[in-house]
Amino acid sequence: MTTAEPAATHVTVNTFMTDVVEASATVPVLVDFWAPWCGPCKQLMPMLERLASEYGGRFKLAKVNTDEQQELAGQLGIRSLPTVVLFKDRTSVDHFVGIVPEAQVRQMLDKHLPKSSDAPMNQVQTLKAAGNYAGAQAAVQQLLARDPENVGLIAESAELRALEGDIDAARETLQDLQGREPNLPAVKRLAALITFSDVVARYPDIRSLRENAQRDPSNPELRHALAVHQLLGGDVEPALQSWLEMMRTNRGYQDDLARRSLVLAFELIGDADPIVPQTRRAMARLLF
Repeated sequence: MTTAEPAATHVTVNTFMTDVVEASATVPVLVDFWAPWCGPCKQLMPMLERLASEYGGRFKLAKVNTDEQQELAGQLGIRSLPTVVLFKDRTSVDHFVGIVPEAQVRQMLDKHLPKSSDAPMNQVQTLKAAGNYAGAQAAVQQLLARDPENVGLIAESAELRALEGDIDAARETLQDLQGREPNLPAVKRLAALITFSDVVARYPDIRSLRENAQRDPSNPELRHALAVHQLLGGDVEPALQSWLEMMRTNRGYQDDLARRSLVLAFELIGDADPIVPQTRRAMARLLF
């Protein structure tokens, strides 16, 4: 019994940012630009669909009908068909034009995709990004059953517990891990999440918090709490900008809380996101 080929996502100018650019921050996205009249495009499609199935979720396949999406094709500079572009970490990292041998396509994919041995952890990250914390936890527990002393996996499990609301259990795990490997990125990320979760616990009602912050915009405590809500809710840029502004205007508040919050935010976001080095540069201009 053969495995069904995964359906490709049909992308439009309105969905490109979400389905390709943003999605590629979690799983690389291979975009096939084609047209119904293009013979080589029809030859290429089955190969790409078969590879997407064979690679087992290590990349997502998307298609753009350039006859219907001429504006999008123009914005991206697509001049020949078929053109296939690989997006990873919110940017294009490789491409090819025309019909190429399958071995060349595989070579391009293998150059940029996570190794198959990393696939279980990629599944965890995909489930977590989708808000399926229970599913991600189940996947982590399967990995921990094979490697019970893996500090990164233990930290990941604790982070998922924190995201599900069990902050006390996550905090207990964090204290143990900080005594073992305090500088491990997963441990530092867990510490950042718990610190921010404590702020959310003090200000759980985001609507009321936003109203109070609007009435008292110079109140640094309210501005900080609102920025934390924004960050954890995925509204990253306004949160970072708020802390930068606090550095400019309230640098001494709670022992440079804004700067320390930015550093914690970077642990959560990760250096792969271009907003992190960009914000680091803005911080440096304020510090020196």
